[in-house]
Amino acid sequence: MAIVFNQIMFNITQGYYRYIGSGSCRHVFDLGNGHVIKLAKNEAGIAQNKSEYEISAKDNSDLFAKVIQPSDEFSLLIMQKADKINNISYVCDYFNVTTKRELFKLKELQNIKMNYNLVLGDFYRKSSWGIINERPVIIDYGFTREIKERYYQYF
Repeated sequence: MAIVFNQIMFNITQGYYRYIGSGSCRHVFDLGNGHVIKLAKNEAGIAQNKSEYEISAKDNSDLFAKVIQPSDEFSLLIMQKADKINNISYVCDYFNVTTKRELFKLKELQNIKMNYNLVLGDFYRKSSWGIINERPVIIDYGFTREIKERYYQYF
């Protein structure tokens, strides 16, 4: 899939893509084709895009929305678009648990924490989850312990 990131950036600046939201270091836009683009605001955003790309490339758990392609310098990242989750209880119900505490004790989540050094506390927010093919997936998973220590620790 040949993606012209210069054209995507032009389209973003022209307002052609619907703005979905943003976090501390990235903006997210709907490309209108079943994918979103995550635009890094700073170095932490670039690091998170790179982390999501690497995790997506290695993972086969179906717990994550898949990365389609990053730009060469990781300032842009194209990912599967997920439907919005209105309440984290949807995720709990899917995994047949009653509390968030039980959810994060699940073997599947403990495995991804261990394998990818993720900060599971970041997944307590409903905005970290979405729905693809009627199943909850993690859509914001670039916040590893290394990134937390490098960009978010204040001395």
